Amino acid sequence: MKYLSIIFVMCTTPFLLTFMDHKNPAQGKCGMAVTYDEMAYKDFKKAYKSSSIDDAKKLIKTGVKKATQSSAYAITPDCDCANAKNYALNAVTFGNKAMKSDDPEAIKELVKKAMDASLDVLTAIPGCN
Repeated sequence: MKYLSIIFVMCTTPFLLTFMDHKNPAQGKCGMAVTYDEMAYKDFKKAYKSSSIDDAKKLIKTGVKKATQSSAYAITPDCDCANAKNYALNAVTFGNKAMKSDDPEAIKELVKKAMDASLDVLTAIPGCN
């Protein structure tokens, strides 16, 4: 059942992302930056709540990849949001530091900073459209 859920999510995510990008006017021209940032935030949040360092690091790694994508979409000609890009790159920096640490408390602290930076992206984008 777990594998079926994973396959369903993998198959439907591209369609949902496309739908969300075109149907949510609040995201404006920065829709993909918002989408990737929201996904990064969710991964960081799961990592923050994780009880296993290995599981947390896997989630942080995917969060970093998504935050990197968010930063790239934030500086497209359509979006042109330097503040959002910088906040997303801050999330990437904190995530990378968390992945290098073996101290559970340090990981938790750094992941919290990555989560906060991801939230900053969402507050910066409305001022850019």
